[in-house]
Amino acid sequence: MKTSRAIVLATVTLMIGFLAARWCSAQPSNQASANEPTSYDFGALQQFGSFVTYLQDTKQTNTLNRFNDLENARLVSQKYADMGVTLAILQRLRDGRTNQAYELLEGNLDADIIGFAASYRELPDSLRNQTSLKALGWARDYRVKYSSSNHSQIVDDGVADVFKILDNK
Repeated sequence: MKTSRAIVLATVTLMIGFLAARWCSAQPSNQASANEPTSYDFGALQQFGSFVTYLQDTKQTNTLNRFNDLENARLVSQKYADMGVTLAILQRLRDGRTNQAYELLEGNLDADIIGFAASYRELPDSLRNQTSLKALGWARDYRVKYSSSNHSQIVDDGVADVFKILDNK
């Protein structure tokens, strides 16, 4: 029962991310080319399913249980942090402090950009080359258009380093 809940929770989380990526990709007016891959999860669902199946097939139930606990704790921590940020942004918007809401969102975007790259660079080439990096390109365009002096130089340098991925793709 615990295993299936973890799989369902992880699958739902990944699907929400997938749908968000698809929704974001539907916003620009230019259409995607016919030969562009349709996957936006970098093989995460396939990797997750393969790993769980491997643990089940090899009867590694203790490892599977520990993995489920780890994955549930990770998801709970992530969602808890996301709730806190969302609530802080909503409260600033309700209070009419839109500039502070922008700052929180932009800080969150910078953290997402840097966090994405840290994991992306660890992916095997086969997964890295699976899909486009449209959202990262949009993030770069946004930061160019709405540059802010509220960023630290360390964050700016880190984000600039991440955008080199686009130049190398």
